[in-house]
Amino acid sequence: MHTSARTYFESVRYIKSKETETDLSYQINQTLVQKPDYVPYDELQIKRLNQQALESPRATRYYDGRLINETSIKKFQLGFSEKQDMVTIPVHSPDGIPVGFVGRSIEGKEFKNTPGLPKSKTLFNIHRVKTAGKVYVVESSFDAIRLDQCGFPAVATLGANVSSFQTDLLIKYFNNVIVIADNDEAGGNMKDRIVERLGSRVTVIKIDKQYKDIGDMSDEAIKNIDESFDKTIASMLN
Repeated sequence: MHTSARTYFESVRYIKSKETETDLSYQINQTLVQKPDYVPYDELQIKRLNQQALESPRATRYYDGRLINETSIKKFQLGFSEKQDMVTIPVHSPDGIPVGFVGRSIEGKEFKNTPGLPKSKTLFNIHRVKTAGKVYVVESSFDAIRLDQCGFPAVATLGANVSSFQTDLLIKYFNNVIVIADNDEAGGNMKDRIVERLGSRVTVIKIDKQYKDIGDMSDEAIKNIDESFDKTIASMLN
């Protein structure tokens, strides 16, 4: 009445015209419903992209350039989208539910993930290695695949930002966690975050400064990574 100079009855009619029906109990229930951490992604789409990767010379050349072999393309269902000129790397929940994929452009370094990909709530490849007891942790899915090719159980954080959810997964499934960080500031932050959360359960491998990350190393060098680690520990103790 004061702000609009309406009479009492005019004000009541005006307010009534702005009312909307609200089911308060429904709204409360909706708020309390816990959304699932993992929503299944279309497995047929993953298979189609994987088949395109196997049939595309451009995609196979790219994977070959990353030293990723055909066996790994099939095992990890790595894909290729000709339309977007991107390779695709499927991501799964710890229980093996496909939840989407990470896409990377063949030219340049552009990334595009499926909408709603819960990167912070899983680790790449964890569903395959969670019973190993020991795991190597890297940042990139390609680095994890390279380690797998050389016989090491590995997961990837899919970025330098490590969430509490991800460190909880490492605590839950592994007694021995070996971190191989990239040779840059982001890699150092990733390593520090995991060490901070997991403490004595973590050991760290420092790769030679000539490599940006483990993906730059040859298979032979990767296979000898534990020997390099022993030497690093020995020098630290001395």
